[in-house]
Amino acid sequence: GDVCVCQAVLPAHADHRGELSAGQLLKWMDAAACLAAEKHAGVSCVTASMDDIQFEEAARVGQIISIKAKVNRAFKTSMEVGIKVTVQDVLTNVEKIVSVAYATYVAKPVGGRKIELEPVNLLSTEDHLEHTLAIERRRIRLGYEQVFQNLMQESNKEGDYCDTFEEEDAVSTDLTHVQSIELVQPPHANHHGNTFGGQIMAWMETVASISASRLCHSYPVLKSVNMFKFWGPSVVGDRLVFNAIVNNTFQTSVEVGVRVEAYNCEEWIKDQARHINSAFLIFNTVNDKGELLTFPRIKPTTKDGMRRYHGAIARRRIRLARKCMLSANEDKPSDPWERSNQAYVSYSNIAALTHLAAKPGWEITSTLDDIKIWTHEEGDVLSLKVEMQVQIPSHLAFSLLSDFTFRQQWDKHFLTCEVLQAVNEDEKIYYVTSPPMTDHKPKDFVILVSQRQPCKPSEPYIVAVKSVTLMSMPPSSEYCRSEILCAGFQIYGDSNRSCTVCYFNQVTSGVMPYLAANLTGSSKSIEDTALECIKFLELKGSK
Repeated sequence: GDVCVCQAVLPAHADHRGELSAGQLLKWMDAAACLAAEKHAGVSCVTASMDDIQFEEAARVGQIISIKAKVNRAFKTSMEVGIKVTVQDVLTNVEKIVSVAYATYVAKPVGGRKIELEPVNLLSTEDHLEHTLAIERRRIRLGYEQVFQNLMQESNKEGDYCDTFEEEDAVSTDLTHVQSIELVQPPHANHHGNTFGGQIMAWMETVASISASRLCHSYPVLKSVNMFKFWGPSVVGDRLVFNAIVNNTFQTSVEVGVRVEAYNCEEWIKDQARHINSAFLIFNTVNDKGELLTFPRIKPTTKDGMRRYHGAIARRRIRLARKCMLSANEDKPSDPWERSNQAYVSYSNIAALTHLAAKPGWEITSTLDDIKIWTHEEGDVLSLKVEMQVQIPSHLAFSLLSDFTFRQQWDKHFLTCEVLQAVNEDEKIYYVTSPPMTDHKPKDFVILVSQRQPCKPSEPYIVAVKSVTLMSMPPSSEYCRSEILCAGFQIYGDSNRSCTVCYFNQVTSGVMPYLAANLTGSSKSIEDTALECIKFLELKGSK
């Protein structure tokens, strides 16, 4: 079940501007999410990691903060918890979203006994959506470090790394170094003595804010926290040493890195640190009129400082890609395909199809024995759903439909199809051409096909399709380059010998990809293509 926590913002929670301290908000968010995790697990839980956190609105003294947390998906011993923070003005009753975040918690039973978590009870359409997308977000978390290392290697190859740095008026990063030490006391920990992750985040925000202020001589405002995880535990009695330094500036924002090390009494005497966390916090600063101020350029003075400088650039590329992919509206042009955003383009591909399939308001327009055609209209967006009953097992249908080089065998709108890039076993980029229509050039497409197998029998196989921009395949004069916003298949197993294949495609009045060409004709054209698809699947499946 959901956990909802409401807090009135009091002066003790606020900064000098009367706005809620980001550190205090992080503590509240962690506490609410931990309650949700423990409600599901039935045992004590600890914070394992936090995805990127963006702060969209500031809350002021006198306003009410509401934090809703719920477990989206349980894995063996860990859970993804979704956190939604809103602020409500008591006088106007206006409510705004402050942040939507995702955290991972691990069940820690007393005595170290083993535990396997129960699956989440899914009650609503939103529950099912978040449950499906939790797997995609987990893929991003697990792949994040590799993406970052790839970008750093690219930076090395391009010669961006150098041991010296010369820029006029640049400020030495040494001036921004701040160290702080905190003693973990009982109020900072749970009932088993483990330090609250939110408390550590709050201390990190404080020391990072001081570091940023030394650069801008103003009061920084925390705008986001980069994805991070806790590397080890901390308990009551530990001394936590926080070291913060500015890594890089980007005109109106600054990244501050914070390293947290823990010591018990014996380790403290021997100077044997336990590295428990490193995080990267991004700040803005504003003047009295609320206008963003520009940060001065910084100058790393050591080889490690130069590494952090380039690391900040790589993290910014990933951050911008994430923001672009996860906040994009559905009629956005095709996405650039590069190392920094591959994971997010894939996520947005799967997410778009999952959201489209779950939309309410589908209307049935045609029914045959084995085929049903549905349409959905929302503003200028028209979507098509074709449901087909196929007499082969679902895993075979998935294998045949996810390989687009077979598509010409049943779909007359595919003239040629070649694999441009096999990104990994689940993602391929194809170049597709379609036959010319009357008085028109033939169309071509560069598409990403993302495939996913279900984690449990009740879930569908997924084949998601969307256009991407590949620098090595620019538009040519021979073809009219077209866009696919969102298309693909969901395949549900009905029995060991049959399955239901649902094909989806979404178009707008301004963008008519080839896949929707038959929408302008009669439903018979769609039915004919669907019949060819069924015939192809059953023929191939029987062999």
